[in-house]
Order: sequence, then structure tokens, then C-alpha cells
Amino acid sequence: MRQGCISIGMIQCDNCKIFLPHGERYLLIDEEDGTETEGGKRSCYCLNCSLEKGYAEYREEKNERVLTFFPGESYSI
Repeated sequence: MRQGCISIGMIQCDNCKIFLPHGERYLLIDEEDGTETEGGKRSCYCLNCSLEKGYAEYREEKNERVLTFFPGESYSI
């Protein structure tokens, strides 16, 4: 399961090991061996690592560039 979150303290990215200060966006994901599963290990990824791993993307919606942690899925708003 993926959860887009906003840091309320010093959260550390599990990939690049940087600390995310208050107010920074990050992704919390349940995974096991690099694939999404129900249960298993929980990992935190900063915005840059989420984009690199393909867990996040920018897309155009209503003439605005928005960030989503659900790439490849289309939504009707």
C-alpha cells in the first residue's frame, strides 16, 4: 500500500538516507523485496527517490502540473 505523507519531524529516507525536515513530502510504502505487498516491510522514500523508482510522477491536470504517488492510473476529477 502507498501513502503520500508530509513529514512532521525528522524522517529518514530508506534509499538515500537523507533526513526530511518538517513539511517535506515523502512516500510510505509497504514492500517486500522491492515489490508492493500487503504487510511486510515499511519503507520511506523522499520525493526524489520516489520519482527515480517510478513510485511518483508529475502530470498535467486542469492546466496545472501536479505530483501524484499513483503513476499510471487515471482519475476523473
